[in-house]
Amino acid sequence: MRSRGIMVALAAPGSMSPIEMGKICRLALTLDAQVELFHCADAAAPPGTGAQGTERAIRERVRSRRQQLEGLAGRMRMGGVRVRTSVRWDHPAYAGIVRQVQRHKPSFLIAHPTERGRAKRLWLGRNDFKLIEACPCPVLFMKTRRPYTDTVVLAAIDPGHAHGKPAALDMEILGWASRLRDALSAKLLVFHAHGPWEQAMRSEPLFQRAPEAVRADVAAAWRHTLEGGALELAERYAVPRRRVRIAEGAAPETLARFAQEMIADILVMGAAARSGIGRLLIGQTAERVLDALDCDVLIVKPPGFRSSVSPQSTHHRTAFGAVGLPGRGILE
Repeated sequence: MRSRGIMVALAAPGSMSPIEMGKICRLALTLDAQVELFHCADAAAPPGTGAQGTERAIRERVRSRRQQLEGLAGRMRMGGVRVRTSVRWDHPAYAGIVRQVQRHKPSFLIAHPTERGRAKRLWLGRNDFKLIEACPCPVLFMKTRRPYTDTVVLAAIDPGHAHGKPAALDMEILGWASRLRDALSAKLLVFHAHGPWEQAMRSEPLFQRAPEAVRADVAAAWRHTLEGGALELAERYAVPRRRVRIAEGAAPETLARFAQEMIADILVMGAAARSGIGRLLIGQTAERVLDALDCDVLIVKPPGFRSSVSPQSTHHRTAFGAVGLPGRGILE
């Protein structure tokens, strides 16, 4: 199936490594997708002084960033990838990225986490977590510079629907995981972690009322139900039983261990919607797993998710209306 497109958000237009470029090109070619290389020039501190000076400085910065993106695009085009480039002046950066997603509606967004620390390990920063909360399409964080060779895709599902996660979210997770499996000729694994029976019994009055003599049978039936739900979901996406792992324990630790054990290249996981305010609650599981994992991570949205970011940039109207720039701040 042809993709609507892949948008790549680059905080620094010259920061993409050859391996990262190769991963993006492979995804684009196998998904038959056009790539948009995008940079949001953060308008928090406009350069120059005075109306005319500010306008000239902004246009020069945009021109320079666009030129850098075109250099990357030229190398990707040589490999047969269809690429377009765009730069916008907006603030904050994550909102500018989300607005570009809203305009062009790509199938998914690729983002680069913040690099920090002596080990030069890639971590997710504030801007990354805001993207997870507000971006209306799935977000793939390229945390590693390992190529997609003999690729392993890991789907983390929750058939027990802990913390109010919708059942349809598991279908979205497995749908995207199977799509990546097919595109990358990858091995697809399915993982589910649930808490211990003692925890379930404390939180469920029905379990507490079960007579002591049958509690062992109730516990076995509870575990069987969770296992059956995971296996049924996996079967819908042609994942054999031997590639489904069900673990009892804290999800962050068990998931991270399993991903490391299987040498996963891409983890596909979901983020649950906060009711009533149109944003995502990534929760402790995602927050603790994301920085611990040494693999790329695709965060999938619940069906019907709506972003809290307005398509119209108020910042642009206020900052540039007096200097003759377009009212919506469009500089591409």
